[in-house]
Amino acid sequence: MLSKCITFWYTCITIWYLKFLDKNKMKAEMDRSDKNIQVLSKAFQILKIIKKERDVKISLGKIAKISNLPRSTVQRIVNSLVKENFLSQSQEKGIIIGNEIYKLAATNSYDVVRSLSPIINALSNKTRETVDLSILKDNHMLLLDRVLGTYRLGVNSKIGLKLPMSTTASGKSALSLLDVEKVKEFLENESQSSRRKDVNKLKDEIAKAGINGIAYDFDENNDGISAVGSSFIIDNNIYSISIPVPSHRFNTKQKELEKNLKEAIEKVKPVLDN
Repeated sequence: MLSKCITFWYTCITIWYLKFLDKNKMKAEMDRSDKNIQVLSKAFQILKIIKKERDVKISLGKIAKISNLPRSTVQRIVNSLVKENFLSQSQEKGIIIGNEIYKLAATNSYDVVRSLSPIINALSNKTRETVDLSILKDNHMLLLDRVLGTYRLGVNSKIGLKLPMSTTASGKSALSLLDVEKVKEFLENESQSSRRKDVNKLKDEIAKAGINGIAYDFDENNDGISAVGSSFIIDNNIYSISIPVPSHRFNTKQKELEKNLKEAIEKVKPVLDN
């Protein structure tokens, strides 16, 4: 799904590179146009390699080998992209796509966010709880919008936040809309470090979510936070609306939240049809 954001990559990397031109007051820009295009082309090439190899840990050396670029060139471009948060680099994960790319992916769903805004606002007002809208992107849920409720949750709420699949209500409900083989493949490839349930229990939960239309997170993603979520498909993309609630209050409101969420989901299609 990240491939849909490639237009944004071209735009944001162009802006990134033009910053350096601005610093030099665009001196001799026309004379260096060919060189500028070459640098941009190499940056795009590196981004595409990292996207393609996202399931494995990738290093500067491996990128240089695949791209046939000098390692020093790769390092210079990667360092600049990391500085602008288009890439992220760590010992544990290697070089991966950065948060700015995911924020641009969220921007790509602006029309859906705008259309569904009245629904999630009404749901938040009715329940007095925080309501999230997210989309399935590759191997995670991407937070597109969040309406804060009466009570603060005390967890990260930045748009563009990547949410895990098997420990969140939004992720489990999204998985329930995939076929069994895709769910199996996903759970086998997903990191198990943060899981609190074994694969068989997760498969059962996902299957039940497919039948009931509702998935749950009981203190799995964040201690003290539980959630209920439901997913739907728009233009071949899977979206989810979820309601995260402090667990001490979730226990007494669960049935009410389920009912209100199902009513909200029923309103999604008519809004988009209009």
